[in-house]
Amino acid sequence: MKQLLKALKARHSIVAAKIDEEQRRPRPDGIRVRALKKIKLHLKEQITLLERGDSSQAASRSRRAVSSFGNPLAAGY
Repeated sequence: MKQLLKALKARHSIVAAKIDEEQRRPRPDGIRVRALKKIKLHLKEQITLLERGDSSQAASRSRRAVSSFGNPLAAGY
């Protein structure tokens, strides 16, 4: 579980950096920012569940996140 938590925190940081990067552009893409913020919130929820010790629910949500969002890092987010 520690590896999953570490991976989720790393992905959360990467998504946060992508949001900052997009918002610093002269004409930020609002749709992309909104999508990234949803991904970031979902990751934060998973992290919180894991930190509380509710690993079964977090793992289930993690699998759904991959199917609904795909891989945001591979998609260029």
